[in-house]
Amino acid sequence: MPATLITIGGGVADSTAFRWSSALSEIVSRPPGLPDCDPTAPCGVPGVIASAQTFDNSTALLKALADGRIVTAVIPALPVYRARCQVGARPQAAITVLKSLYRQPLYIVTQDGQPAIGRPGDWAGKTIATGPAGSDSDSLAGALLDAYRLARAKVKLLRLPPDQALAAVKAGTAVAGIFIGRIFDAPVGDLLRHGFTLMSLPESPERDRFLKAVPVLEANAIQPGTFPGLPPISTVGQSVSWVAGPALDPAIAGSLVASISDPRNLVRLDELVDPVPGVPASEAFLHLPAPLAEGANRFALSRKLPVETLDCPASPR
Repeated sequence: MPATLITIGGGVADSTAFRWSSALSEIVSRPPGLPDCDPTAPCGVPGVIASAQTFDNSTALLKALADGRIVTAVIPALPVYRARCQVGARPQAAITVLKSLYRQPLYIVTQDGQPAIGRPGDWAGKTIATGPAGSDSDSLAGALLDAYRLARAKVKLLRLPPDQALAAVKAGTAVAGIFIGRIFDAPVGDLLRHGFTLMSLPESPERDRFLKAVPVLEANAIQPGTFPGLPPISTVGQSVSWVAGPALDPAIAGSLVASISDPRNLVRLDELVDPVPGVPASEAFLHLPAPLAEGANRFALSRKLPVETLDCPASPR
């Protein structure tokens, strides 16, 4: 049996996305020549040799996927949706979803005890730190201001690399910082230990407008125990999916999804990606930023799992 090589692009080496891409490569790999699987133990896809690859950002990752330099990738919903729907992005080759993996909460970090900045609508005249121009957090900052009907010109957005944005919040240069991604779990935890807190986004007309403006977002909550001493906090978040480029064979796509959905493999996957919980099986094919890959769709239908793909915004008339 000839080997099938599968590359799985992820984020930078210390990111959650790369941890997941590395874990997936371990789970699905089953090089040719190995004996039959033990039915009681985790086992990969016969003939598959998978490897994880780092990328500096989602733009580079999507381009490599569209160009066929990698076959699959672990990537957040927002850049996939924007590329597919051409919302502020150049058209990309067809990208499909294999499965939703985990969720990223939106963190809005503020200095504790400052009621004047208790919600985004109070940010007029204030400085807010986000990621670089065009990043997920920058896009979400603009949508958040629009949802609270606060003119963007009234807020100074510091568009900085992640480490500089965190430093600006810690130094008080910015009264709040907007971060999205599990890579921020540790630095946000450090800010919380130094007297900062997380802003809540409770259910409200403003949050409803925010969710409508950015369809990939869903209501979410930061659970108790995520950060010591913090109660549950309402927020929003996006899914992170395993996606495929046009080069992935549909039969292989179905086998990959079946492999990472096998209960024995799920136990091992959970161990490898702990403490980030995976999306429950009943929600793994819902709220997708792009259509489900053919093989993955066959798998979902065979298990009677619901499938839902987000619509692109209607073109203005």
